[in-house]
Amino acid sequence: MKRDLPTLLADLKNSKGPRLLLLFGDDLQVQEAGKAVLDLIVPQDQRGFNLERFDGRSATWDQIEASLMTPPLFPGKKLLWVENAPYFFSREQKGELGEKILALWRDGKRDDAVKLLVDLLVLEGWTQEQWDRLEAASAKALVGLLDADGGEALEEAEALIAYGKSRDVDLTKRKGSEGHRLTILLDEGLPEWGFLLLTAVQVDRRTRLYKRFEEIGAALYLDLERDRSGKISRESLLDFVSQRISQSSKTVEPQAREMIIARAGDELRSLQQELDKLILFVGERPVIRAQDVEAIFADHGEGWIFDLTRAIGDRDAAGALSQLARLLAQGEHPLRLLGTVASEIRRLLSARQLLETDLARVWKRAMSYQQFQQTVLKQGAPLLTRNPYADYMCFQRAERFSLADLSSYMEGLFDADFRLKSSGGQPRLVMEKLILDMCLSGQSSKPQTSTRARL
Repeated sequence: MKRDLPTLLADLKNSKGPRLLLLFGDDLQVQEAGKAVLDLIVPQDQRGFNLERFDGRSATWDQIEASLMTPPLFPGKKLLWVENAPYFFSREQKGELGEKILALWRDGKRDDAVKLLVDLLVLEGWTQEQWDRLEAASAKALVGLLDADGGEALEEAEALIAYGKSRDVDLTKRKGSEGHRLTILLDEGLPEWGFLLLTAVQVDRRTRLYKRFEEIGAALYLDLERDRSGKISRESLLDFVSQRISQSSKTVEPQAREMIIARAGDELRSLQQELDKLILFVGERPVIRAQDVEAIFADHGEGWIFDLTRAIGDRDAAGALSQLARLLAQGEHPLRLLGTVASEIRRLLSARQLLETDLARVWKRAMSYQQFQQTVLKQGAPLLTRNPYADYMCFQRAERFSLADLSSYMEGLFDADFRLKSSGGQPRLVMEKLILDMCLSGQSSKPQTSTRARL
């Protein structure tokens, strides 16, 4: 039996829902849903005695069960909230955990990556002595554990080990998925006063325990709809942003909304923080404008690449190299930088081709975003990216380049990719040469705007 969150909350309000519940998925949504459940079960003035919270990674099951079996001091329900519940991991999940760890590391979420790595090590039965003996030089053992391969994964594993060593990882304080008696609780039921809430980010839905939870309607997955690439879909982002802004009794201009979507990353908690900053910045004004977003809303998408590509488009070699140095100093991997630059160049190439052909009669150099929507995107659907405003900005950037330049850039990108993946290449020098070639190539042949495009 499956429930969505509104149905679950309605059932709990009417005392019809389960008294043992698992919430998992997106961290922000899981936390918000957990608070909503708490609000229904335990009144604010009783939480000093009728609420206990545990970290499932460090609390023993005996501690949790002892608290669950102890009656509350006040009448009513007693809620135990076990966060980071490790009871739904399995060894078959090793590949998924490894992929998640590397994804967190590449996104700069180093502490989260280390925490999940410790979960994986505990799951695999590692001892503290094994971890202490592990060195960056022996990173191949960790690459195998992460179920990854390739030179990039090896470099990331070395960096992950070095960072983990600096964080004083203690495996002895982490509890694995074994040793709990959740199945007995499912069979025998909880005490009449008890409510057990489990929250987790990572769950293996193939385990028998999870399937038992699912059968009784006690498991709820919380996340926004995602596209094939794994990114949050545009429609889901629009719904999320519109809902949060409407809760603040404000409205948002269409261009400002598109700018928010373009700057939104793939983590809802960061997006929520930026929306909160934006609303505070606007103050008493009822309407959020594009200027407000530009002034205060941090770019958690791939907008950081605009600074680098803008410098390349302006033939500003010094500025482009400065942006490269900044990104490398922040820990960005050269292959990730190369991949993002390549994606941008491919988009610019597609945009330039459209400007020379299908859009030559409708695109105007100084057209506004509203004019772009009305004349270029007549059907409303974006042509190059996930949202119309990003398309608008992409066409503007494409005007700085010629087709010949963009085609030559693609050849340079292929060469840089080969050099970065070969053992003898020095990543920073490879990226610097690529950027210098891009900037200097424009000195002899500045991009031209077609005669038709100027009509």
